[in-house]
Amino acid sequence: MTVEAKLLSLDAAADFLGTGAIEVPEFDREIMDVLRRSSIALQRIEQRPATGHPHRYFEQTALASASAVDPRNLSATATGPTRVERPAFIKAVTAQSNLSLFDKDVTEQQGQFASVVAKDVDDIISAIEIKRASMFWAGSDTSMSSPTTLEWMGALSQITQQATIALGASIIDGIKSQVAAMLANQTYNIAGKISAIYLNPLLADYIDQEAKASRITLDSVEVVAGVTVAAISTQAGKLPLIADPYMPTTAVSTAAYGFSATPSNAKGYYAAIICESEVEIPVISGKEYTPNPRLFQLGLVGNLSGQFVGVKFDTLIFKGAAYAHSVIQVQRP
Repeated sequence: MTVEAKLLSLDAAADFLGTGAIEVPEFDREIMDVLRRSSIALQRIEQRPATGHPHRYFEQTALASASAVDPRNLSATATGPTRVERPAFIKAVTAQSNLSLFDKDVTEQQGQFASVVAKDVDDIISAIEIKRASMFWAGSDTSMSSPTTLEWMGALSQITQQATIALGASIIDGIKSQVAAMLANQTYNIAGKISAIYLNPLLADYIDQEAKASRITLDSVEVVAGVTVAAISTQAGKLPLIADPYMPTTAVSTAAYGFSATPSNAKGYYAAIICESEVEIPVISGKEYTPNPRLFQLGLVGNLSGQFVGVKFDTLIFKGAAYAHSVIQVQRP
C-alpha cells in the first residue's frame, strides 16, 4: 500500500465530517472477553512437589497371604506384601508473547487501553492453564514410564477400568452400577474415596433429560466456590456430576482410549468416576516451591521487543488406575 493510500484510509476513519462536526471513532475501554481461563478439575486436584525427574512412588498391590488350617496341626507358608515402583516423567508447558517497544509506547501514550499490556502478560499464564486442562483427559502420551510424546498421559489413557453404556440403555443406572462394581472389589478398599464424576457437558445434558423423563430428582452440591452442580445418589454416596468441556468425545464408528469402535449411529461420550485423593500433579519449581506457572521477562531482543515467557513443569498421575478410577463410554447419537 502506498503512503497516499494509507493517508486516504486514515481520512476514511472519521465517522462523520460536516459543518460544525467532526466525529471520530472511539472504543469501550473494556475488551469483551469470555474466553476460558480455568478448569474445575485442575482446581480440585492436589499439586505437590515432585520427588525428582522422574517423580517416583510405591504402590502396594497385594497383602501377605493367609490360609485356613487344621487347628490341631498349625502350619503356615511365609509370604509378604507386594509393592511396585511407579515412575512418572515430568513434562513442560510454555507460552510466550513478544511486546513491541513501539506499540507498547503508542498504547501507553494514547491512554486508551492502559491495562492491555498487563492483560496480555496475564494471558500467558492462562494459556498454560488451558493447555494443561486439555491434556488432563486427552493428553497424547501413551506411557508413564517410557514417554512417547511431550504431552501428559491423559486420564482416559491412564485409567484401565472401563465400562460401556450401550445406545438406549439407562445412563444413570449404568453409572450407579459401575460405582457399585468398584466398591465390590475385594482386593482394594476405595469406600469413602470415590468423590466425583467428571463428564462431557453434552453427556450431562443427556443425564438431565433422562432424569426428567424418569421423574428422578437430582441433588446438587458445590464443587468449587460459587459453582454448584447436579449430583446422583450411588452406593458411594452422593457424587457430583462435574461437566468439563475438556472431556473429549469420539466420532461415530471410532475406537479410542481402549474402547471398541462406537456404532455407526452413535458417538462416544465419556464419564470418569474418580477418587480425587488418589490423583496428584507433581510439580518441579526450583528451590522455593510454587504450584503456579512461573513468568519470566527476558531482555530486549535486536528489534527491541520485550519477551515474556511462562512455564510450568509438572505431570498428571492417576494412582491405582486399574481399580481406584473408572471410565464409562456412553453411546448416544
